[in-house]
Amino acid sequence: MGATASISHPSTRTKLLTRRRIQVALGLLWLLDAGLQFQPYMFTKAFVTQVLSMNAMYQPDVIGNFIIALARLVAPHAAAWNTVFAAIQLAIGIGLLWPRTVRLALSISFVWVLGVWAIGEGFGRLFTGTATLAGGAPGAVLLYGVIGLLVWPKTSLGEQSMHLSVAGEGVIGEWGGRILWTILWFGGAIVQLLPSPYPPVSVLVTTINMNLPEPGVLRHLDVIATTFVERAGLPFVLLLVTSEAFVGIYIWRGERWVRPVLWIGIFLSAIYWVVGQNFGGIFAGNATDPNAGPLFVLLALTLYPRPPRISDQNNPTMKEAT
Repeated sequence: MGATASISHPSTRTKLLTRRRIQVALGLLWLLDAGLQFQPYMFTKAFVTQVLSMNAMYQPDVIGNFIIALARLVAPHAAAWNTVFAAIQLAIGIGLLWPRTVRLALSISFVWVLGVWAIGEGFGRLFTGTATLAGGAPGAVLLYGVIGLLVWPKTSLGEQSMHLSVAGEGVIGEWGGRILWTILWFGGAIVQLLPSPYPPVSVLVTTINMNLPEPGVLRHLDVIATTFVERAGLPFVLLLVTSEAFVGIYIWRGERWVRPVLWIGIFLSAIYWVVGQNFGGIFAGNATDPNAGPLFVLLALTLYPRPPRISDQNNPTMKEAT
């Protein structure tokens, strides 16, 4: 009777963090992107000149010329092209909300991510010398692909209890998810320290003041943040870079470090989203996505360890695994 009761006892595993819920959250973000793409501004040539073409700035000649050539292709029929862009994102978002079409939606999103990352985000501006995690590097759309890969349906429902995080249930598993986390955070810190024609303090100040026009409250916040960074100088920039490197590396320090590290990543991402990314510029009327902040938070939740269910805690094999 005791064994039967243990097996039938309801799971105490956290219900909020499930693969399905992460898929739905990802789908809602895709729908938000589609909604932003349907803004009237996006159906004008300004979408080409002020959004697409701007990604060519400071790029190496090969990348810059490639972006400009595609922008010229879109310009004569900007409204028609934008309708296609918005429709694709709408289809991806709806597809992720319906369990039977998740694989199809994710497959389409992977192809779309590569195209948008190259053209719509200029490879996250990684080759310009101005890329920072605070400003949204390596590009929000790339993070859509990373999270999509982590929540790709693989294991059956009965196997999910063997994994502590949502990423552990996916096609590349727990280690694969943490490797991607390290690449994003530690790699972001390294990119900011690479030789650049622009002083690191001025890059960060430019990042803070990137989204114009904005509501007065955000502009006032930008002024405060800019003044602080200019006064704090290089030591503050190095503190940010060190924090990012810590978040990327210490996820491997041991299981007791995973939750604190992910929470630090969530905290930094939230600060960056408010100050460095100005909520993705969604209040300026010309944003195509909410930027990287919410995606980094969702990525952290995908990797977040969930408490094992009671039957797992009584299983010696599971105790060793966790």
